[in-house]
Amino acid sequence: MPTARAEHESSRSFAMWKRIAAAACAMLIAPSHVLATLKLPSVFSDHMVLQQGQEVPVWGWALPGEQVRVSIEGVDGAMVRTRTDASGRWMVRLPAMPASQIPRDLLVRTMPVSRNLEPRELIVSDVLVGEVWVCSGQSNMQWTLDWCGLSDLDLSKADHQQLRMFTATMTSVPEPRDDVEGTWVVCNQASAPNLSAVAYFFGCALQRALDVPVGLIHASWGGSTAEAWTTRPTLESMPETVPILKRFDRMSVPDPDTEDFTSILLDDARWETVAVPSMFAEQGHDIDGTIWYRLHLDVPGNWEGRDLELTLGQIDDADIVWLNGFRIGETVHPGTDRRYRIPAALVRSGPGLLTVRVSDFGGPGGFSGPPEKLRVGPLDEPGDRRSLSGPWLMKVSERPFVRPMHMNHRPAHLYNGMIRPLIPYGIRGVIWYQGESNVGRAGQYSKLFPAMIDDWRDAWNEGDFPFYFVQIAPYDYGRPLECAELREAQGAALQLPATGMVITMDVGDPKDIHPVAKEPVGDRLALLALEDVYGHDVVARAPVVRDAVTEGAALVLRFRGACLPLETFDGSDPTHFELAGEDRIYHPATAVVDGDSIRLSSEAVPVPVAARYAWDDDAEPNLAGACGLPVGPFRTDGWPRSTEDGPR
Repeated sequence: MPTARAEHESSRSFAMWKRIAAAACAMLIAPSHVLATLKLPSVFSDHMVLQQGQEVPVWGWALPGEQVRVSIEGVDGAMVRTRTDASGRWMVRLPAMPASQIPRDLLVRTMPVSRNLEPRELIVSDVLVGEVWVCSGQSNMQWTLDWCGLSDLDLSKADHQQLRMFTATMTSVPEPRDDVEGTWVVCNQASAPNLSAVAYFFGCALQRALDVPVGLIHASWGGSTAEAWTTRPTLESMPETVPILKRFDRMSVPDPDTEDFTSILLDDARWETVAVPSMFAEQGHDIDGTIWYRLHLDVPGNWEGRDLELTLGQIDDADIVWLNGFRIGETVHPGTDRRYRIPAALVRSGPGLLTVRVSDFGGPGGFSGPPEKLRVGPLDEPGDRRSLSGPWLMKVSERPFVRPMHMNHRPAHLYNGMIRPLIPYGIRGVIWYQGESNVGRAGQYSKLFPAMIDDWRDAWNEGDFPFYFVQIAPYDYGRPLECAELREAQGAALQLPATGMVITMDVGDPKDIHPVAKEPVGDRLALLALEDVYGHDVVARAPVVRDAVTEGAALVLRFRGACLPLETFDGSDPTHFELAGEDRIYHPATAVVDGDSIRLSSEAVPVPVAARYAWDDDAEPNLAGACGLPVGPFRTDGWPRSTEDGPR
């Protein structure tokens, strides 16, 4: 199939290029869903859970002007009609339904605008009604049960037919998308190892307590920053985050060679021929920079109009891929196998051109995977794959080298690709575990994180739905104050209504940023929901400091909350307390519990004015409330943070 240099029959190539371009442009001008004539977003698929007790938005795409009818099998009154708009989009709201463990079908049917068209129908099977929560963040939300090392015995208990999870494919894009790839799975012994551990334990706790189906929509990306999950208009409106956008825009200047080097009409007769896969140095170019690769293809006739899957193995460090001049995707990570979907509208039989731009940031660069990883073929027919290894054309870029920003750090990109496509799916609330990638920017985060929550609430237009989040766990970042201040900045979001924060100071691992104890995290998130949303008689929050009073050489901290009196996990005196005087220098303090208060003293601080607790990267303190929940880190001073403004 591939040839390093196809014979350039100019008239045939030009005609083919016009045909491909016309089809692709049509795809880009009109929504791809219109071409499909009837389509639902991926989140509306078999095994899904719909939110009980509120109207249920259902939307999709059909031909412009068509009437669409949506119904739930066996539910009286759950049938609604509408008509598509000029772009083919439609949306209805099914009436509120009570929770139901009975699997039903969601039926979507079109009434054609022309006698020449047949009615079309989509059936979504095994639909339940219950509680739906979005679960998002970075790697500690993404971490699966398998990665947590659960035993076979633990997994043997994972058969929960009423617990389902939709996992959104990691998608980073500059503009808002209307769909994201993903599937719903029923939780069982086979599927559980690949599910988000925090989300799983949260869902299990809710399902046990409520005895209704629970649907979890999981959209997370390890290493991601909060700004990646926030809309660009919000970032543009905040002085604290404008520098993030400026930095990204500086790093995103388009390569002026792109239009020429990705064109099938370019005369590449003078490009070098090299073996791929191989590294830059093996190709005679031991550089840090960018090299362009072109491969002329002969696309089989039976592939035309079908989605293809392209795999390139691992590439060191970053790559961008085009087919016939149309961008297919990009990856900025050397340790990831490249896997791209080529949309059916771009696939035409005959001559084609695959272009790959590889950038190396330091050390060895190039195609580092084995030859068998370089393949392309129909997405739905893995047996019909063709090898791409062999001779390719290559040219070293003469343009200045610009290192791209990581895809999971790009402002607004994860919101665009993974959250916006879910809106306005009916949900009860959100759980969130993120913050590690924003350590060092506490002042900025204290404004950014609440703004992101407001962003999501505004977009869903469901009011102040519950938003519960996890304070980052103890870990030795090597920057003690920065981590403590980020934890404090996370707490700034508690000023918003219907929020809650889970403390994890007792379940972290100072040597591992991904602690395996995910069950307590999920359980504590569920406690917040059970207390606040579902009215259960539980205690979900540990005591917090009410005030601080100086009594001679001692400072007395008085606490408030339903989880009193105070105690310690190990029965000894509280640890990790410090006192400071007017000089603002902190010293270790002795702490004694007295019911709802703690008395602090230190010989180094004869006149204390301020106290702080667990103010370190990897502190593992022992103070808790009577309910067994740990007291979170705090300080009583209002002195400026060392990371007040964040990097510029």
